[in-house]
Amino acid sequence: MAQSERAEVGSRHVFIVTGRISQTVNVCTPANERGVYDWIVRMTPQRYVTKTEIEAHADIESLISWLTSGRLGQIEQRPTEEVAAQPQTCETMPEAPPVDADDAVWVKRAMRMTEMCIDELVREFLEVPYLHRVEHSIHTRLYSILSTQPHFARHLPLAEGGMVTQPIHKEWPECIPRPEKNNRRGNFDLAILSPKRLRNCTLRDFSEGRVVPPIGIEMGLNYGEGHLALDAEKLLNSRIQHAYLVHLVRGMPDDPTIATTIARLRSETNVKVAFARYENGRKYAKLLNDPQIHEVSSDADW
Repeated sequence: MAQSERAEVGSRHVFIVTGRISQTVNVCTPANERGVYDWIVRMTPQRYVTKTEIEAHADIESLISWLTSGRLGQIEQRPTEEVAAQPQTCETMPEAPPVDADDAVWVKRAMRMTEMCIDELVREFLEVPYLHRVEHSIHTRLYSILSTQPHFARHLPLAEGGMVTQPIHKEWPECIPRPEKNNRRGNFDLAILSPKRLRNCTLRDFSEGRVVPPIGIEMGLNYGEGHLALDAEKLLNSRIQHAYLVHLVRGMPDDPTIATTIARLRSETNVKVAFARYENGRKYAKLLNDPQIHEVSSDADW
């Protein structure tokens, strides 16, 4: 669970939220209402900051300059002309229904299929790295690969009778709102829902995305380590049972902090990471169950 601490800079409240894999520094608007922020800056573990260090700054301008230039933090939100007067809150997500034997078997098979499809996407990316121009297109490609699996190619009934849905969903809401996101839920890039959880789901809960998915997937294209850490925090915050990250890079130099974060996720969390980087004809990859990133010189390396 993330830990939070409040600091004061000038007349502003600054909330330091430290999660399992990254930290955010959240600067309130002049109204000083938690959840309504002017600035959000994300820090990697090697560059975590303390309340004392933050309160050493006389004003917010000095603090932001130090966080971004001195500590290489990544800005995720900056002031806009209009800021919501009140934080937006979200009802509590229902607990996932008790696991029964049939559902556990279904989820276990779904996990194996998901891992196979993610690894296939990584191989395809290194074979044709510019097949897709933008990340969203890669999301739809993974959706397509998943949907060809017979295990997922079926309709599943919802509660109340008469209505059915499918197990794979794009932009499924997070299970738990995050303070650094104005107490709102973001969306998972892809989520897979099990028959048991859908069977216990009302139409309203389904429409509002209030079903806890056993499988969640986050993806990134041409981002640095900060984005990888952010995606990991999203999955960890919602306590996704089978959590996956797909991090793809092309035409960019090596960033050793990515490998460090991947190794930390592997040793300390349940988040599995698939990685691929293409640069000037050279290929680097980590399939989900590989221990680390390695250079790919031939098919034998897979």
